[in-house]
Amino acid sequence: MPNPFRSALQPIQTIEASVAQLRQVMPLSELAGSDDQAPWCHYGLTTHLGEIPLHAGILQPLRLVVEQPSALMVCLGYGGIIQLCQASRSWHCWADGCVVLAAQPYRWSNSQASCVVFTLLQERLLRTALAMAGWSQPPAAWLRTLDRAHGSELPATGEEPSLQAGLRDLLASAVRLRGYSQSLVDRLQLDDQIYRLLAAMMLPELRQEAPLDRLRHREQLGRDVFDELIDYIKANLAQPLNLTALELRSNYSRRALQYAFRERLGCTASQWIRHQRLDFAQRRLQNPSPGDSVASIALACGYRSMGLFSVDFQQRFHVKPSHLLREARCSFPPEAH
Repeated sequence: MPNPFRSALQPIQTIEASVAQLRQVMPLSELAGSDDQAPWCHYGLTTHLGEIPLHAGILQPLRLVVEQPSALMVCLGYGGIIQLCQASRSWHCWADGCVVLAAQPYRWSNSQASCVVFTLLQERLLRTALAMAGWSQPPAAWLRTLDRAHGSELPATGEEPSLQAGLRDLLASAVRLRGYSQSLVDRLQLDDQIYRLLAAMMLPELRQEAPLDRLRHREQLGRDVFDELIDYIKANLAQPLNLTALELRSNYSRRALQYAFRERLGCTASQWIRHQRLDFAQRRLQNPSPGDSVASIALACGYRSMGLFSVDFQQRFHVKPSHLLREARCSFPPEAH
């Protein structure tokens, strides 16, 4: 999908002019081309969608630093690779990618890339999310979520639902509507729709259905209590999940529970839960957050014994969890440490 603003981009032939444009969207501290010998050329457009400042651009290789952001920064990739580093993590925004950075310092570097960048006020995003959920106060988990960066990619096929695809379609519509007038774009309150889409992308609770809707949907799909139990296990791997707890959760007898696992999944309940925990641990070890350790990841995956976790992990993946964590940290670029 090409950059929807491509036909409106104008050449910006000095770094100073590029800084002036980009500072309308992000408070730049530094901006420099990756090649000091190459002539500067940046195709860009800075505009507003309601109250949202937005910059669309085709960028030559460059590096920039933002030291005092006051808003969330959203980057949608349309070509090339953009590397974004924040809070000891590094994110790559590809042509099908979307990265949302918290209101914290970050660094940016890219090859030649095409992108759309805009900023959102965290306070307004929370107000929008509360209105969508029908709540009066945000849960603590929401605040933690908005205080860290997020990355996502478009689904592999166009048949899968995707909020990011909806966001890209909305931006494409905004470009077409600008052909009438900027006033029309403002009156349509596209900025409110963008806030709603981003809230749904970042906060899983907003994507969940009400109990009655879930029940109707489950009946339509032919889902049963066992399916609900599987969903519960996946969401609570850090908790004790013995057969007694699963009996109480599902109202299955112990014998019926074991039979259901054997019949549907080809293993015992304990074996399946162990595999889920180890798969989750592998994903966490390969993509660690700052402060993660083998012990903290093992605990988050439901293991209370480090020795047992290490044995199980090596038997499953034929590598020590500490070695995988060390290798994952080494793969971060130097500036991401």
